[in-house]
Amino acid sequence: MATKVLSPAMQAWKKGIREYLKFAWDKEPILVLSFVTGASLPLTWLLTPRSLFKKYTDDNQAFPREFPTPIRYVEGKTGPPTSAWQKS
Repeated sequence: MATKVLSPAMQAWKKGIREYLKFAWDKEPILVLSFVTGASLPLTWLLTPRSLFKKYTDDNQAFPREFPTPIRYVEGKTGPPTSAWQKS
């Protein structure tokens, strides 16, 4: 029966994640750095409590969604319309 020969990467993986990361960093540091950078945003998004996001994004008091309706000119009920650009 032939024995299975494992690659150095598989040997490092079988020893644990720490050994595998050391092996990967020694072989391809740019790939490891790009994976860490790419995974940081989704991990931050998943691990940050939602209350923190709500605290900084709740702007209902600062920016109301409903605005008052302006009063229209109705003859006999409201005064004549005035405007700064109209000549007196």
